[in-house]
Amino acid sequence: MQPRTVDLEQLAWSWSPDPGLEELTVTRTHSSGETIEIPVARIKGTKPGPQMTVMSGMHAGEYSGILAAQKLISDVKADELSGTLLVIPVISTRAFMDRNMQLSPVDQKEVHFIRPGNPGGTYSDMLIDTLFDVVKDSEYLIDSHAGEMAQSLMSWVPVPMRGANELSSRSLELARGFEVEYVEPRHELSSIPPFCVALLNAGIANIWVECGKNGVPTEADTATHFDGYIAALQTMKMLDGSPARPRQKLLKGNRSQINSEQSGVWHPAIKEGEMVESGQYLGRLTDYFGNTLEEFHSPARSLVLYYWSSPAINAERRPHGYDWHNGLVSLLDLEE
Repeated sequence: MQPRTVDLEQLAWSWSPDPGLEELTVTRTHSSGETIEIPVARIKGTKPGPQMTVMSGMHAGEYSGILAAQKLISDVKADELSGTLLVIPVISTRAFMDRNMQLSPVDQKEVHFIRPGNPGGTYSDMLIDTLFDVVKDSEYLIDSHAGEMAQSLMSWVPVPMRGANELSSRSLELARGFEVEYVEPRHELSSIPPFCVALLNAGIANIWVECGKNGVPTEADTATHFDGYIAALQTMKMLDGSPARPRQKLLKGNRSQINSEQSGVWHPAIKEGEMVESGQYLGRLTDYFGNTLEEFHSPARSLVLYYWSSPAINAERRPHGYDWHNGLVSLLDLEE
């Protein structure tokens, strides 16, 4: 059966009142004529309970969460579920089908850093506003990310820790079932993406999960996402069973990023998850002939969250001021 297509304004009364699985494609037309299209599955349980959203594909080239979300749709059954589970496997079908990595193929914006509430803005502004409208009645939300093609990323779970203590505690509880070495509570507003802040302001406990690298959805990374979803549902008493509680460490520190101010060919000398010391050599930038243009060193003792594994560094390409194309290494300067 083909999923029904509904306009966002029709969504609230389009769902069946009966328990079970429904699949809809939510659409909205931007003033440019571009169509926003978000696939949404809803599993309504036979028993009462809260609503949780699991979504993936915020960045369309991060595939492990997308495959895990598909598995969640097929594996969770209404007669086992208390409450309602929304699953959005791909946030932008346009970006996904364009095989886009990070920035929107329509307006070159970074959608994770857009705050909802501006549907009259660009395509990405309306996309994020539409997404928020779909998920706004949830009590819990898990946003799955991974490293896309140009990004070698270690697995960890950032947790926004703003607002009431109870909300922060529930967000941490969502993270506890993911098989990752590190969980990173983020207290500073500047370190939390605006979409996550909007969720917190709406009373929605939320996390984002970083698991996967280089755009390759391995079975292990997909399983980490999926098993973490199940543990979160069990934690919130939406599924029966004892949730997984793998050993995790808390990360505390400040983010820093190494960028290049000139274009060239990047030769990294570090790996994701590696601890680097202050002054340690991180890699070099060369011209096309291999002549060194600049060497880069760590400013402090830091953990390498990810590095750009693509040799192509374009310092001139900065759409909307965003520095994705000249990024080299993302670090967390650890606090003792």
